[in-house]
Amino acid sequence: MNRKRHFSASNNFQGLEEAINTIVEDSDDGLEYDLAIIPPEPSVVTDEEEGFDEEVSPSRLPKDVPGNIEVFVHNVGALSDSENSSDDEPLATKRARIQTDTAARPEERDVATKRSGLSAPVWRKCTPSYSKTYEETDGRIQSENRVKEDLKDLSPVQIFEKLFDDEVCQLIVNFSNLYASQNNRHTFSLTVAELKTFFGILILSGYHKLPREGMYWSLDEDIGVDVVSKAMSRNRFREIKRNLHLVDNNDAPNTTDKMFKVRKLADMLMKKFCQWNVFHELISVDESMVKYFGHHSAKQFIRGKPVRFGYKNWVAASSSGYCYSFDIYCGKSANSSTEPLGTRVVKMLLDKLNTNPVDHKVFFDNFFTSCDLLNDLRKAGYRATGTIRENRTKKCPLTTAKEMMKKTRAEFDYRFDKSNELLLVRWKDNSICTMATNYDSYEPVGTVKRWCPEKKQKADMKIPHLFQNYNRGMGGVDEMDQSIALYRIGIHGKKWWWVLFTYMIDMTISNAWRLHVLAKDETMDQLLFRRSIARFYLKQTPQRLSARPSSSNIDGLQLDGADHAPEKLPKRVRCVVCHNRSRWGCKKCKKTLCIEKPCFTTFHS
Repeated sequence: MNRKRHFSASNNFQGLEEAINTIVEDSDDGLEYDLAIIPPEPSVVTDEEEGFDEEVSPSRLPKDVPGNIEVFVHNVGALSDSENSSDDEPLATKRARIQTDTAARPEERDVATKRSGLSAPVWRKCTPSYSKTYEETDGRIQSENRVKEDLKDLSPVQIFEKLFDDEVCQLIVNFSNLYASQNNRHTFSLTVAELKTFFGILILSGYHKLPREGMYWSLDEDIGVDVVSKAMSRNRFREIKRNLHLVDNNDAPNTTDKMFKVRKLADMLMKKFCQWNVFHELISVDESMVKYFGHHSAKQFIRGKPVRFGYKNWVAASSSGYCYSFDIYCGKSANSSTEPLGTRVVKMLLDKLNTNPVDHKVFFDNFFTSCDLLNDLRKAGYRATGTIRENRTKKCPLTTAKEMMKKTRAEFDYRFDKSNELLLVRWKDNSICTMATNYDSYEPVGTVKRWCPEKKQKADMKIPHLFQNYNRGMGGVDEMDQSIALYRIGIHGKKWWWVLFTYMIDMTISNAWRLHVLAKDETMDQLLFRRSIARFYLKQTPQRLSARPSSSNIDGLQLDGADHAPEKLPKRVRCVVCHNRSRWGCKKCKKTLCIEKPCFTTFHS
């Protein structure tokens, strides 16, 4: 295809509109135009705030486009014969050609087979028997006892600061002051105490939600939050939010990490989460979505999910929802590994855990599960179970899903491979589910309550043993997501990494609350736990002077009755009596007062 660059626009507020206008002005019936938005490099610094959250542009075109815009022009008939024929080729012919090309490269399949170390499975319908017996050590129990001993006498704030401690706060303070200095805002100086007050306002916004950020400082009785306005001024809050930073931007050119802006904070928090090692037996691996609608090359779109747009976060958590390790997905990696994505994710998350594998059982869903992964985890010492897709069962001769649907509910079929010590079980519940494990068994068969149409009531149904264990162990990441979503920080920002920053704060609070539940005898719900942290941080600083006239001022200058005359102010300011905006004030008292209303007289009497 003969193409020439016709127009190139750099990233600016009018880039997309300028490109479209150029195409319209240069339009020709004999030409076709291709417009490509090239994403920026990961090292590009994009930290500037783009106005306040409530300022929404009515334009249908985005003002700012990340990266560069390139427009190519070519003749309609300039396509090569091969490109034209590719589009017109029947799907059946194209499928046969692709399959032929794939079959011509058997060496790729040989490499994958050698990598997995999985011998050719021989499936038999027999009782599973495993050569290795997993004898748990007392390491996990000791870690759990150490958690209870360390935290039993601590308050919610102290438990939170065991995870989000002064070391983490000092990192944020140092990089925020550095970022302000790099942007010639030399008067800005942030302290750890101010940062904690800032966090208090963020945490409060999770359970005390208002439509706009500025409403927390409003003087109106129906929306203003007095504890917020007394703890920190609105301008100071916005100044801290503007300069908040988690990394040195001078290091950006030396990295290709798309999560460079939050990587240091994420790594530090994971070390804090695992400071007592892994003190839960059941570990679940799953994805967690962080809602985000802005521009970033790592943003994902997943159809049918509760959160369709946002960052995908891989998480290893306990069955109760305590997060141990996580990693934000940045798209296809340049790594030449032949392992599937799900396998790499599970291994990467488990490698971050400082623990003895024999003390834990790992659960994951069918996105991750494969026979190769279960075999690798068995060799590493992990007991693992997961639902598995039909095309990953290594031709296991289980009863087909079509035949299984004809059977009565709760029927199941199983096969065991002795050489690789893998068990596959297919069970009919509401739908057909297939489970794979490297340690568990279908026996003893348990019972579960299910609706029986014949009896028109719930009845006991058979359930294989490994399905019961899976239901107990899986779902920890969903528990974590639920606790975060209940009181998610409600103040938004324009920086692309802001949602990840607030997500990590919410995740830390969720972990701290679960530590509190584990270590304490009395129960405290998460709302009360969050309120305890927010109120402590908002009240630990000296109270700011109120903007309203205090009683100490009333018996002073304004009551002497001499030389009190109104003067016009250079701009509209809120009246100290009625709080409406006025251009008038007292020349002697230097107070804003309405002269259209009796505010001037009321204030001086």
